[in-house]
Amino acid sequence: MAYCRVSTLEQKKKGYGIDIQIRDVTLYAERHGLLVERFYKDEGESGIKEDRKGLRSLLQDCRKGRIGLVILPSLDRLSREVRIAENLFHEFKKLSVRVLIADMPQYNGERKDILIRQIMEAIAEETRRDIIDRLWKGRQERVRKGLLPGGNLPYGFRRNGRDILLNPQEVEIVKMIFDLAAAESTGREIAKGLNRCGYTLRNGKPWSQRQVCRILHKGSLYREGIIRYGEVRGFKKEFLMVRNLCELA
Repeated sequence: MAYCRVSTLEQKKKGYGIDIQIRDVTLYAERHGLLVERFYKDEGESGIKEDRKGLRSLLQDCRKGRIGLVILPSLDRLSREVRIAENLFHEFKKLSVRVLIADMPQYNGERKDILIRQIMEAIAEETRRDIIDRLWKGRQERVRKGLLPGGNLPYGFRRNGRDILLNPQEVEIVKMIFDLAAAESTGREIAKGLNRCGYTLRNGKPWSQRQVCRILHKGSLYREGIIRYGEVRGFKKEFLMVRNLCELA
């Protein structure tokens, strides 16, 4: 058996994807005369998340005695946090499950290998922290320049290449939500009204009170053009979508 994982960030970068991991594990298994009967996979899951569907299924089968050997494409696919990784290795050892690592071909779980493994885990954890720190600082700088920080765009915006523009259809709905809220309609009433008019979310699902409240919670963005990321604030007048529509009216 084998376990593969890719995080959301890694999916976006299109780097060490699941397909590449499966290839690496398969080649490793062939070289060592092994056959991988099943790949347990987690896609879009962080390496510091302990409860992952694929990992949970793998552990369940190990506890039932169905698995005696697990191959990892690389150590950080199991986890990017030392505590979680070591807890999992302890669990595998307790269940008499042998673990092999494709990019550490000499690893066999002996004492000296455990030390190397723990050093590699510490490096993976520190690397993750560096990535998060760079991402955080990069997004803060974008906000200071009057740009959205990145990630999923707030409702009312669309991408045009690298540019972020207003989405006219969504802007109309945002304006409607704020007008109804100003008329003292509740979030639930607003959602019901939008659904009756045939408006849907981006994914085609109906509006809910929660989604309406998310729009209203971003009032500083829609009404004032203020962008926030943590304690950092930026401003861009072109994002004043509610006011712009009022002026057009």
